Amino acid sequence: MGADEAFDVAVIGLGAAGSAALSALARAGVHAVGIDQYAPPHDQGSSHGETRLLRTAYSEGALYVPLIRRARLLWGALEKRSGARLFERSGVVYAGPRDDPFLVGAQAAAKRWRLRLSRFGGMDGRIQVPADWLTLKDAGGGYLYPERAIAALLRDATAHGATLRTNCRCTGIDRAGRTLVIRTQAGTLRADRAIVATGAWCNELLPALKTVTWVERRVLHWFADPDGRFRAAAGFLPFAVATGRAQLFYGFPANDSGEVKVAEHDTVQVIAGPAALDRRIGTRDTAAIAPLVKRFMPALGRRTRSAVCLYPMAKGERFILARHPADRRIVIGAGLSGHGFKFAPAIGEALANLALGRKQAVPIGAFALRMGRCGL
Repeated sequence: MGADEAFDVAVIGLGAAGSAALSALARAGVHAVGIDQYAPPHDQGSSHGETRLLRTAYSEGALYVPLIRRARLLWGALEKRSGARLFERSGVVYAGPRDDPFLVGAQAAAKRWRLRLSRFGGMDGRIQVPADWLTLKDAGGGYLYPERAIAALLRDATAHGATLRTNCRCTGIDRAGRTLVIRTQAGTLRADRAIVATGAWCNELLPALKTVTWVERRVLHWFADPDGRFRAAAGFLPFAVATGRAQLFYGFPANDSGEVKVAEHDTVQVIAGPAALDRRIGTRDTAAIAPLVKRFMPALGRRTRSAVCLYPMAKGERFILARHPADRRIVIGAGLSGHGFKFAPAIGEALANLALGRKQAVPIGAFALRMGRCGL
């Protein structure tokens, strides 16, 4: 890499948001480069774990529904371009006490946007919930394959002319000149604009984001499916159960190895940053999931493995999709807060549109950067 290399746009970070942004830029005919400190898809950040839920009746707020509708359309378009199966259109089952905020929010979003959210009676004892709980099916939902999706996005980007610089850590952005100078461990390059989508590492390139973002350590688990009842072929659907104890327990049909992935969403461990991450699985991790499996899915077998995931969080768990307040040449995609992967192609499109000054396909004003005088 030489200092004379020049691009229209540099995308720093090639996880969910960055790989999608690079694909969008390349398809728009932009001379773009994507930079990542690892070789994506990888398991060092947030865009891994084999499966991710895609929910359309979005309990986090009706403001997300236009973005998820756009994402579903773009996932389908990527599947057609790539020939890869990325999204299982299975529907998603929700269950919990009738007054739980998760279910109340899902129903509000469905009503606001006229989504298909209906009563569901197909649990068949595989997920055991009290008889008076509400069980619903989000017909527009399903689940994605994150590693497969990242690979497809990057193939799409390079097929349309993008350059990749992987195993190449970005160490800084010099904003002083007419063009941005992107410093990496392999040298420098120049770009007219840059998209910073480094996930849990965003605070390292943009330290002032520490006022509104932070990093959490979360854990995913896989359990054996002893008799095949949790396979998709047996009619088992991905699910999210509001436990009635301020927890969310969720999971997926068994994979090809006969393992059922489950996790709980509310055991939070805030860490100083990726360098402070402990990837070892301890008794605290297994103790958090064991009672939920015993309560709701007692027919599961033994735990076969677990994995650690980084959650780059933002205030209100609301994404940050915005131009740098002190330099409009830099676009920030940050704080996807553990629920951003499903939106990846729509987020990438939005970041690319911000970098190019183009009209957005869906409104993103709700995801503006609100930091006040933060020193950026």
